[in-house]
Amino acid sequence: MLTTETHPPMNGFSVQVRQHARFATLLCVAIFANFMMVAGHDHQRLVEIGTVLFGGAFILLHRGGTLPGAFRGSAGIALAAFFVLGIVSAALAFAPRFALFEVANFFLLYVLASAIAEEIARNGQASFLSAIRALALACAPYVFLFIVAYAAGLSLGIPLALDDFTTNFSNIRFFNHAQTSTLPLLILLCCLTPKVSKLRWFWLVVTTYWWMALFATMGRGTLLGMAVGCVAVALLARKRAWPYLRSVILTATFGVLAYFLFLALVPALIGVQGMHSLSVAVERTATDPTSGRWPLWHLASQLIAVHPWLGAGPLHFAHYSELRNNGAHPHDWVLQVAAEWGVPALLCLLIAVASGVRGLLRAGARVGRDDAPGQAIFSALVTGAIAILVDGLVSGVFVMPQSQLAVALYLGCAIGWQRSVIPAMPMAAPSGAWRLAGMACIVAAMAGVIAGAWPEALAKLRNEELTPAQQALNNGDQWPRLWKAGHF
Repeated sequence: MLTTETHPPMNGFSVQVRQHARFATLLCVAIFANFMMVAGHDHQRLVEIGTVLFGGAFILLHRGGTLPGAFRGSAGIALAAFFVLGIVSAALAFAPRFALFEVANFFLLYVLASAIAEEIARNGQASFLSAIRALALACAPYVFLFIVAYAAGLSLGIPLALDDFTTNFSNIRFFNHAQTSTLPLLILLCCLTPKVSKLRWFWLVVTTYWWMALFATMGRGTLLGMAVGCVAVALLARKRAWPYLRSVILTATFGVLAYFLFLALVPALIGVQGMHSLSVAVERTATDPTSGRWPLWHLASQLIAVHPWLGAGPLHFAHYSELRNNGAHPHDWVLQVAAEWGVPALLCLLIAVASGVRGLLRAGARVGRDDAPGQAIFSALVTGAIAILVDGLVSGVFVMPQSQLAVALYLGCAIGWQRSVIPAMPMAAPSGAWRLAGMACIVAAMAGVIAGAWPEALAKLRNEELTPAQQALNNGDQWPRLWKAGHF
């Protein structure tokens, strides 16, 4: 195992620097709340809304509205254009209130990710480690929920069910989406934790469970993304990636063993039906490789043809969809942006993504070969980036509230680490006009989130049933997007 105590800190930062990770902690508290304290898609969305509003208010009060490097360089300019195009698209959409919610929510999530990046860039490895430890602590109690369900079910002779792994989630896949962003960072924490640390086995248990739950629920998008990410980092970093890939293999092997021990062998010994996820996944894949995605992708392509420049409006795929039982989004982030925001906005986003990946690769080239922790961090971040992008091509990883929070945390860690390795040129303090502009953007985004969620948020908070008018619109179907009953 790599240790931060026995290897030099990355980019000359002392590991004794005071660890500032306030914004990372904020996101991890929200992730913990969605795992443990609230139930269902709508309540998880409320937690996300509260998080972005609190984060925006904190930046306004304590940072004077300064956007910490959020729109710096070519990637920042491309993202600024992306959001401007999104605002125009939302203004022309069928339901501007809902469309503006999507733009505003993404904007505030990105601002929070930029705030995390600034903390890590300023404090280096100390803040980075604090962020991933906070994430692991947010995930760890979720293992306890499974242990309780597992022990109670077996003691009563009740067969194991997939829902035992996804407590508090409205759909199994929503948990898998969150795993895509969190698993690479949990593996990294195992890799960086010293062998002598008492926490090492604790992190290994959490990560092993994450793998076991992934195998049991057969999140094929997450597995595909992780596989492609590991292959890519092996080709890019070669021997330098081996310590991280060794941790991937170790924890995945533990996950497989745990799957067969706890989900197959133990139930068989006590006469309870076990899990058969692997065989079911093979049958599903052979029968329908796209799992019903093809009609959604076809509809998205039709929307792109009809609305190529500004799209149908952010969040509006559900409005035009005749496939309400299958999904309110295309299950593909490229098609989703093109169909809802327009092709120009997609091009801006692709430029930003390409610039970010290039910056990450440049930072990896700067890490010394003797800097084992730095090499492991680089490998984990590349794996995570590719896993998220690949999974997003077949799933709603960028749609669901818990996975949106997890992606924002990952993005902040990746940008912050990159900037700590390749420090940007010092920038002059923003003028009063720029500060006012930043404050105006944050206030407008917060207003957009509130306006888009109000007044439905109060009904969701009180667990009120849909009104007759809403039920008539939904025709009895429920599917996720902003709310679980997502048609407007």
